[in-house]
Amino acid sequence: MTKRTTSEMILLILSALSAVLILPFVYLRYISGDITVAIIDAFIILILICFFIFVYKTRKIVMAKLVLATMLATVIAILVVIRGQSHLYWLYPAIIAFYYILPERTAGIICLVAITIVSIRIFPGDSLMNFTTMVMSLLLTSIFSYMIFSNYRITNEKLILLATIDPLTLCGNRRALKDKLTDLISDQQRQASVVSLLLLDLDFFKKINDQHGHAVGDIVLVEVARLMKSNTRALDALFRYGGEEFIIVPLYVELTEACIIAEKLRVIIEQHQFVNNIKLTVSMGVAQYRLNESSEAWIARADAALYLAKESGRNRVEQEAPLMSDAS
Repeated sequence: MTKRTTSEMILLILSALSAVLILPFVYLRYISGDITVAIIDAFIILILICFFIFVYKTRKIVMAKLVLATMLATVIAILVVIRGQSHLYWLYPAIIAFYYILPERTAGIICLVAITIVSIRIFPGDSLMNFTTMVMSLLLTSIFSYMIFSNYRITNEKLILLATIDPLTLCGNRRALKDKLTDLISDQQRQASVVSLLLLDLDFFKKINDQHGHAVGDIVLVEVARLMKSNTRALDALFRYGGEEFIIVPLYVELTEACIIAEKLRVIIEQHQFVNNIKLTVSMGVAQYRLNESSEAWIARADAALYLAKESGRNRVEQEAPLMSDAS
């Protein structure tokens, strides 16, 4: 089994911890004669246990997050309606939890509905001042949570982007390639389809750096990446695999058609006029995915085809070696 994601762990811990913390209240309310609320608390624990089992077994977290947040908000609102503002304080940590596990807009809607319901119930309370203080503090908690978690999400997205983008060419780096291949192969295990990979290497790129300098070499790399991005399909992703090596994956075509696409790219790059009138050629290796093989094995077959292209004179496209059964 693959390692559980952070979101899964958060939901499992949150549901388990909530059940443990609520459990003492079932006993305390029972011995104090508050049977109705004790039954509600016991029902909440039962739901949390079922929720924990569901997430643990199915690992479906998108809908689970919304269900958990909605359930908590509903239960707190019901408790306030039944027993008054003494149960209102549970809403403060719940608000923070909502923004932590849900998108900010969805969490904001749930919080606004819950605050509106409890406000109607407790109005006017002991005094108008106390009522206003409680409502305003709930609203401020929701607003501050929205601002904090919205900023956290934006910052986190920027960090993820920086961690997966090659800073020079702005295409995916090796980490992004690894994640892409992992997802792609997982999809292949569920539903196999035709998909190919293209490995490209710039011919004699070291001479460009030696003759024109690394700054010009960087410009050439950026331009090569731009050419490939503008001449491949929207679903095909470009990754910088090494210094002057790039990978295009997935190409949802068979090996023969993938080679045709590679040949078109080869010609485009060969005919392009780079900075300082530099002329450049590329060698390419193409491999189609074989069911149940690893990403390393897939790339290795494309790399073997690339090596053949270089050994055969460079500036050409070669495809993977056929299986023994195919060759026979």
